[in-house]
Amino acid sequence: MTRDQAFSLAKVFGAKPQNWVTKQTDYLVVGLIETALGEEPITKKLLTGTPTISERDFLDWCQTRLAQWSRSLGG
Repeated sequence: MTRDQAFSLAKVFGAKPQNWVTKQTDYLVVGLIETALGEEPITKKLLTGTPTISERDFLDWCQTRLAQWSRSLGG
């Protein structure tokens, strides 16, 4: 998914997505990082110590939030 798509989903489900990492950042969603063979996939954002989750984990979170909403609506 694109960054814009991920941001839209995050907003719909109550998260506050941002393009930078701060002390208030709870999780960093990490998609596929393409690198040359043998090169480490490192960006400054990954070096902050902020917990990371995969794109799949992010989608699972979205699905869980949707299920919670559905239950609260009696569905």
